[in-house]
Amino acid sequence: MFIVEKPFASELLIDTILKHDWIVLDNEVIRSAGIEEGEMKLVSSDVAKSYYQKQEYPLIYSNSENAISWVVENLPDSKLASYINLFKNKIEFRNLLKKIYPDYYYLPIDLENARQLQPEEIKYPVVIKPAVGFLSVGVHTVYDANEWQKVITSLETEMDKATFMYPKTVVSDSQYIIEELIQGEEFAIDAYYDRNGEPVILNIFQHPFYDKNDVSDRIYITSASIMLKHMAKFGILLKQIGDLADIRNFPLHMEVRVTEEGQVIPIEINPMRFAGWCTTDVAKYAWKINVYEYFYFQKRPDWNKIFSEAGSDIFYFSMAEVPSDIKKVEGFDYGKFLKNYSNILELRRINFSENPLFAVIFGSTTNENEIKRIMSLKTKDFIL
Repeated sequence: MFIVEKPFASELLIDTILKHDWIVLDNEVIRSAGIEEGEMKLVSSDVAKSYYQKQEYPLIYSNSENAISWVVENLPDSKLASYINLFKNKIEFRNLLKKIYPDYYYLPIDLENARQLQPEEIKYPVVIKPAVGFLSVGVHTVYDANEWQKVITSLETEMDKATFMYPKTVVSDSQYIIEELIQGEEFAIDAYYDRNGEPVILNIFQHPFYDKNDVSDRIYITSASIMLKHMAKFGILLKQIGDLADIRNFPLHMEVRVTEEGQVIPIEINPMRFAGWCTTDVAKYAWKINVYEYFYFQKRPDWNKIFSEAGSDIFYFSMAEVPSDIKKVEGFDYGKFLKNYSNILELRRINFSENPLFAVIFGSTTNENEIKRIMSLKTKDFIL
């Protein structure tokens, strides 16, 4: 079953569901999507609940973590709900990973205790973020004690806005985690565990940053060389985690960092979906695969064939974010902004009055300087 939710469902996702006549949960979002009545196979919440309660490892995918609420409320005793609770709560996730990373430093804390915490007690550099969060909302890097109070003040303001925009199952301000800053390159992986608990990787993205203070989601890149270099070790880590938690029939989006020594350390796992805002669709351009079909039909990409036919192009998805300190935006100069992209494969304009993005851009390039230029862009400069 598929659960289509806000904030964004791509044409590729909807067209794929219609093509295969897959079952979709009947909800307000899918009803308002402009799909003709009877064209999509909708199932009521009660019928879905009755069916999936009988499945030990329910096969369910959603484009958005907003769907988590339905699973937790309707299938609270399912394996799927247990996976969601484990991965969505970063504290529970770190507790699980103790078996693999016994020396990793982290500290669960609420905001009141964070205000009262003596900055000198912290082992810097650290990252503080919501225990339950989404994208880079509420994520702050702190390098020394002098920065602590300023970061806490910024965090409070940011979370007030975020908790208004997202349900508590997606972003919550009730608890936070302070954890050591993992030095190294950041990567994101779209993968699923099949019915036998074997991990299947569908996408690997490198997440470059402009400087040490950058925690944005401006751009994620992929290429055949990135995939070849990292697929084996990321697969080993997924297998370790899957064995620890007995994971099956489960899609995920995992973020990791790779240290200079080559050690792979997970940052977080986002449950029941691939890359957010349907940005996982970049696989259609980079690898000529449909990730939704691969998950539903439990298929494995033929990476040997894919890489033998791949060129040296760098593929990417880029997020044009609405600055958090702008209270009102009347417009955005898309034409001027998009001149910074040499080969746009797809442009998705987002309703910025209701969402934290102006657009999502899919593209490709052979010029690494273009990637650096995109990272340096300030969307403030293009606001009308």
